[in-house]
Amino acid sequence: MTEEDQKFLDGFYQALLDQGVSRDRSSGHLENLRFFAQSFLDLSEGMEFREVDTETIEYFFTNWYPGRVKGSKTELLDFIPSLRKFYQFLFQAGGISGRTLEEISGSLSRKDYLLEKFAPGTAAAGEESDPGGSGEIHSEFWLDRSLYFLVRNLEKSKPRIILDFQLFLDYLAHHPIRLKSAGAGFPRKDLYRINQMFSEPEKNPANADQDQFRRLNLFYHLGRSLDLFLVGQSSQLLVTPRSERFLALDLDQQLVILLDALWNRVRWSELQRFGANTFAGWAQEQRGGFAELLSRVPADTTWPITGSGNKDRYAQMLLSYLGIYEVVENLIMFGLKEMGILYYELEQDGDRFLARDHRGIKSIIVTRFGRKVMRYLTRKARDEMGVESLMDLLEEGLLFL
Repeated sequence: MTEEDQKFLDGFYQALLDQGVSRDRSSGHLENLRFFAQSFLDLSEGMEFREVDTETIEYFFTNWYPGRVKGSKTELLDFIPSLRKFYQFLFQAGGISGRTLEEISGSLSRKDYLLEKFAPGTAAAGEESDPGGSGEIHSEFWLDRSLYFLVRNLEKSKPRIILDFQLFLDYLAHHPIRLKSAGAGFPRKDLYRINQMFSEPEKNPANADQDQFRRLNLFYHLGRSLDLFLVGQSSQLLVTPRSERFLALDLDQQLVILLDALWNRVRWSELQRFGANTFAGWAQEQRGGFAELLSRVPADTTWPITGSGNKDRYAQMLLSYLGIYEVVENLIMFGLKEMGILYYELEQDGDRFLARDHRGIKSIIVTRFGRKVMRYLTRKARDEMGVESLMDLLEEGLLFL
């Protein structure tokens, strides 16, 4: 718990006493809040009191507490007035905005929803039959419904990947393409034509192959993993009816499906035909720890990860992860940028070689939207693996390598 959070708790306890609340009841509220901060926010979420939002509140009641704490429904119920009173105090102390207080109070008022899934010592009801709240969309695409509802309700700018991927599919539907036999890449004439259609065309030399067109190469693997096109006889690229059905989905559904494809369906080891792919499979296996690292980065803030004076543990871990797993720095970070999850700055601005090969990231900015998405992926991975911190596993893997 941070010093600031401890000061908030001390002030809250004194405020309760000043209001005439009994010492026993005030101590009960304090113990609930200490547990919420030390066991849940610190260890599980890497958050402070002021960073809590409605999603975090609901996750605590409907998933984290029922799955990890051998407590009663009455004990869980007792957290509601403690949190409500504390966040009212935090607002009065200038710690949170009126909008945040309104949203948290609204979540805490949904008592039936918060407690309906509670079953002591088990996961939240419904997870066994439908892990992660996922389901089929039009019997065609698998959609993580929980992530979809989160994405749909979050404030965000329209990710560039949506329009560009739609243009990519439109080109495939109207231009016959025969892939090169060597490595099954796009012919150069199609590479340059498609690249020029995108919102921000990449600058590559005349002899560039598909791997050097990061956006187009990523789209190729996303499309294949979703069966939006197939490779037929004589390396002919054949667009499937699923392509049209994908384009008929709403924009948030498209984004969630593409994110799931990048995170879970595409084999990271296949994203680069040339170069160091030795550890790409390990990088994907440790993506839960990678997500947890990104979820703990301050939102909308330039976060340096290089420099001899940077002693931040998370920055050092991220630097090691990007340095060891080349495919992550070269392509996965690029994909997350296209989806509006984060932005980054290269180590040497203006270096065409570095810019082209996407090496040497010196700082990142994780958006508020991206931080919440990464937090969701972290929680899902932790629940599936039954661990408190994925970063401990990530750190052990990095030390081993």
